[in-house]
Amino acid sequence: MTRLVFDKALCLDEDSLRDVILAFCEGLRAHTRLRRPLDRVAGNRWYDFEVGLEHFLTALIARTGDHGGGLLALYEAFPALAPEHVTDARDLFMESALTILPLYAAASLSELVDSVCDLALRALCPATGTPFTPIARRIRDAEEALRIGTSLR
Repeated sequence: MTRLVFDKALCLDEDSLRDVILAFCEGLRAHTRLRRPLDRVAGNRWYDFEVGLEHFLTALIARTGDHGGGLLALYEAFPALAPEHVTDARDLFMESALTILPLYAAASLSELVDSVCDLALRALCPATGTPFTPIARRIRDAEEALRIGTSLR
């Protein structure tokens, strides 16, 4: 069983999480494929985006269920969300975490983010042979899974 991300032994606290988020958002703004779509999502409200992302991750880490509907809000603001956007963001987040945190803390945090990205990818690209479900419903189902923490490692 994985330890909670805010375990003091992992050297991760709210300040270091905020530093990872700031590095991640800086990378998003510079990323060739993610910058333009996220400019539509965040506009000139990057501070609000960063605060929302921090709330989202903190709630997931603490398993409060109050993560604010991050996947649904992202999909509503950016309906052209594609699997390559998710994988690019996941890779960029891992790079940011590794830049800021010790390896073991970055790995623990990245494991959580991998779980979120896996849910998003399953919603965007359902397995072949599964009954058709509209994407908005699949995203809502992924949100519900995040809320109750069923697929978080």
